[in-house]
Amino acid sequence: MSMRSLTLASLLLLAAVSPGAAEDQPTTPPAPASEPQWSEFQSPERGFAIEFPGTPKMTSTPVEGQNPLLQYEFQVSAGEDTVYSVVLFEYPPGKAPSPITNDFYVKLVNAYAKGSDSRLRKRGEATIAGRPGFEAISDGDSGKGKLNHLVDVVPVGDRIYMLVSAGPKGHATDDDAERFRDSFRILGDQTEQQPEAQSAANPPAQ
Repeated sequence: MSMRSLTLASLLLLAAVSPGAAEDQPTTPPAPASEPQWSEFQSPERGFAIEFPGTPKMTSTPVEGQNPLLQYEFQVSAGEDTVYSVVLFEYPPGKAPSPITNDFYVKLVNAYAKGSDSRLRKRGEATIAGRPGFEAISDGDSGKGKLNHLVDVVPVGDRIYMLVSAGPKGHATDDDAERFRDSFRILGDQTEQQPEAQSAANPPAQ
């Protein structure tokens, strides 16, 4: 039982034993769940902006065996089974992989799939925020059912951004996943206003 369910059960139990409650009193129907409130989050220190459905929690850790490489993560959970994250790998000046090869992208998204217990279904080059990058879609399981992941990788100088959203079946191609990906921009970047991105989720017309 989740903490939310445990709290709700405790409140229901408390209401059941509270004195003075008449059995024939009308009950108020529960309020409908509110829609997530999307707004742009900016991190000038980390050089990016993106829309989240809430306020992200930020963590930072050194990457084991890769010091002084740092990993930053900005994450928002939307409900019980949907998560939006920006993962940033920040290298010391001049130490980032260059040039970024297809093999590098493949290894990175394979590592994500392994770490998230999911299986890659699509992968390929993509344009994100007007920059060349890479996109993958993977499928996996959680304790509550199937999960669908959309993963985009955007290298920018000494930083590599990974945009990740995961949710129920079909999430990778739904409006919210695409909104999250398409709202990403590099602060101060003159290339951010570009035509609609081509990606694994939105391939070019044949």
